[in-house]
Amino acid sequence: MKLQNVKEVVQVSSGFWKCCKYCSALKMSEDSVEEQVNHYLSHGLKLLHIGTESSRTVEGQVWQSTVAVLGKE
Repeated sequence: MKLQNVKEVVQVSSGFWKCCKYCSALKMSEDSVEEQVNHYLSHGLKLLHIGTESSRTVEGQVWQSTVAVLGKE
């Protein structure tokens, strides 16, 4: 898949959860990033990127998350 052909993008993260964009699977809120990625792959999306993201808590401590970006033509 060429990036210029990507029409939809979905981000999953170990730092936040949401329902599946395609089937509203509520189970996604309890899944690991790996399970979330595999779920979206079953909907035909392709993995575009996986990496880490840093942010800070209210107290100022560093919080690390694993993120994945998937796309669909």
